Amino acid sequence: MSPGIETSIWLALKSRIDTLPLAYPRAWPGQTFQVPSSGGLPQPFLRIGRVTTDPVRLFLDDGQPHRRTGSLMVTLVYPLGQDIAVYDQVAAGIASHFIDGVQMRHGAVCVKVRDYPHVQDGYEDTGYWNVPVRIPWQCFA
Repeated sequence: MSPGIETSIWLALKSRIDTLPLAYPRAWPGQTFQVPSSGGLPQPFLRIGRVTTDPVRLFLDDGQPHRRTGSLMVTLVYPLGQDIAVYDQVAAGIASHFIDGVQMRHGAVCVKVRDYPHVQDGYEDTGYWNVPVRIPWQCFA
């Protein structure tokens, strides 16, 4: 059985995440995750999430491709103690890995980054500084 459109979109996005040049552990959606530490000190990691919107019908005939859009959310989760520029620089590296126009494929489905990713304002949560990077994507399937 071949994967559905939604699964193919996720697998295309995941394939690009897997090539990020950061060695930080990844907290994948729907999977258990142990927050990393070394010598009793917390370590940075990436939290992966996604947001999708309803497909938009483009053609009158039934069964035709729809425009599908959403955002991949890659959040840098880093222990407190650095200058904010350090966190923003790492997040900017994540954004540049998904520069606008990047295409990701799984099977017959092609997902494209439609706009340059947005490094959002960071926030503190339980001893970590979180910097979300919003990566807007679209596909026609």
